Amino acid sequence: MSEQFLIFTPKGTVLFKDEDRKVPDRVVNGLISDIFISQRKTLTGSVNNEEEFEDDDVGSYSLDGYTIKYVSSSQPTCYFTSCHSSLVNVPNEGQFLKDIQTLWEELITADLDSGAFPDEQELRKFTSFYNLKKQELFKNVGVETAKSTSTSEPHSLSQNKLKGKKPQLTQKKKARRWDTQGNPIEDDGLEESDLDFSSTTSEVGNQDVGHLVGDNYGKTKDGKFLVSDMKEINDILSKQRDKSVSDESTGAFSFLSGLFSGKTVTEDNLTKTSKSLSEHLINKNVAPEIAKKLVERINKSLVGTKVTTSIPKAARNALEKELLKLLTPETSINLLKEIQSKKAARKPYVISVVGVNGVGKSTNLSKLAFWLLSNKYRVLITACDTFRSGAVEQLRVHVNNLKKLTEDESHVELFQGGYGGADLVSKIAKGAIQYAEENKFDIVLLDTAGRRHNDAQLMAPLQGFVKAAKPDKIIMVGEALVGTDSVQQAKNFNGAFGPGRTLDFFIISKCDTVGDLIGSMVNMVYATGIPILFVGTGQTYTDLRTLSVDWAVDTLMS
Repeated sequence: MSEQFLIFTPKGTVLFKDEDRKVPDRVVNGLISDIFISQRKTLTGSVNNEEEFEDDDVGSYSLDGYTIKYVSSSQPTCYFTSCHSSLVNVPNEGQFLKDIQTLWEELITADLDSGAFPDEQELRKFTSFYNLKKQELFKNVGVETAKSTSTSEPHSLSQNKLKGKKPQLTQKKKARRWDTQGNPIEDDGLEESDLDFSSTTSEVGNQDVGHLVGDNYGKTKDGKFLVSDMKEINDILSKQRDKSVSDESTGAFSFLSGLFSGKTVTEDNLTKTSKSLSEHLINKNVAPEIAKKLVERINKSLVGTKVTTSIPKAARNALEKELLKLLTPETSINLLKEIQSKKAARKPYVISVVGVNGVGKSTNLSKLAFWLLSNKYRVLITACDTFRSGAVEQLRVHVNNLKKLTEDESHVELFQGGYGGADLVSKIAKGAIQYAEENKFDIVLLDTAGRRHNDAQLMAPLQGFVKAAKPDKIIMVGEALVGTDSVQQAKNFNGAFGPGRTLDFFIISKCDTVGDLIGSMVNMVYATGIPILFVGTGQTYTDLRTLSVDWAVDTLMS
């Protein structure tokens, strides 16, 4: 893993720093002296990712057991360095450095060569994008990144004063769960750690909650807060890559470029390409049966046509179009507009959140609540998980946090009726809606018990619950980590609510933990026809983003 990432000028002024462990100053000073000053080239030993080091844009320097990978920018002049132990190999580190360089050059507008320092707002945006790319890099190699403590105050390398608090690498606390008998169960902490309060009580009155929010929201002209999407970072990087990557050798599909060109497509000359495309999708976590069906659709559309480019390129383009069509919602979902219409009728807008155990339902419900509170709506969070011991207490902690983060504490409350059976769930839901009407709450968020999708007895109460609560929207929280089982999860939940009622959309959680392995999105949408509206990308209340279909397709095809 990277122990130190720096962006600095030729004069030694550090513009940006992210340090997980202290790296001796002599290592960076050696790089400056031996490479940037003398412009000497260094040779490195063998590595696992040869393609990365064949790139002349990415240099490598080793000293005293440390290795620094670096790139440089000329307009204005900056150096981007990533330092780690020489014993560690980080795949795709070179591409990471070039992506960060591209983001910096696109987002930072200050004239650095004249001594100006980047604008604070630009730096915040860059830091947000940097953290996403860092999470993507290290999750791909199975490394848990420390909480970002990146700093961007100008200081000199020669002064040996790298400002900012050094992050503490602490063991992740395991999340505690409870079974139906109230017995504690330890799991591997799959819930998003900072927002998982299932093992804590409400005794958090004096805790600082500032670290639970970020700067990820956009804003409309009329002041409404919008959930940002993943498209901007993707657009910046795609624009740069389009300059240097030819149509016939793009990323993972470069090995296909030598095959047929300018021919009529037949089933025979599609065989090798079809196999490669199917394997590519499966490697992205797309279920094998769905990958097969997608490729069959492509073959059907191509056979008999004459292509002006190579057959692999034509197949790639057809797959991109198929994925775009699949992931693009058929109807527009504008929650804020729908909520406002219901508010005008003096009725609360009711949203129910469902899903299997441990996917982050309460966490993502709380993220939704924070977004709605940011838009000045009054939100009633309702504890309809009456089975899991500690579920009510977990929501209470979220509500306490949200009160502290909201201008008016009366805008958010917890409605709960304790613990009990399925009959109590419907009673609590109906009571919450009545309470919301009487007390002028705009939105009711119904948190439900996690349940195994393949257990008919546990799934059966959902039909009665939905009949009693009559929610305006039913959201299923799915997990990016789940892989091919996501197909059956989505099907079973979509069919659990009775005739004429299905899911309305998905939230895909923990997308920051899987890098480009986002095939679960394809699985869930293909299996149900239900769109994805939001994706969870981190551990704060603002780490909720709308799905950019362009970003998703680009990631799947990379």
